[in-house]
Amino acid sequence: MMDRTNLRYLLRLLEHGPFERRPRGGWRFGTKVISDAVVERLLVSGRVEIVGLTLQLAAMPSSGPSRSRNERPSAGLPFSQ
Repeated sequence: MMDRTNLRYLLRLLEHGPFERRPRGGWRFGTKVISDAVVERLLVSGRVEIVGLTLQLAAMPSSGPSRSRNERPSAGLPFSQ
């Protein structure tokens, strides 16, 4: 059974490119083979979608302005000195 770390690893691979369906079943990313069961878990999580014969990251709805990982949220108040 795959744990969260391995699923995160596969999600990171999907950031680089889609998985392709194998003729004999399962999926592949280059020479790495991914089972149908693992892809099913990714599909259930809602993070990926099947488009044609490829598996790719699902488009996430934008919920307002994005900020970088290290940027602190602003209070929305002007600085007073």
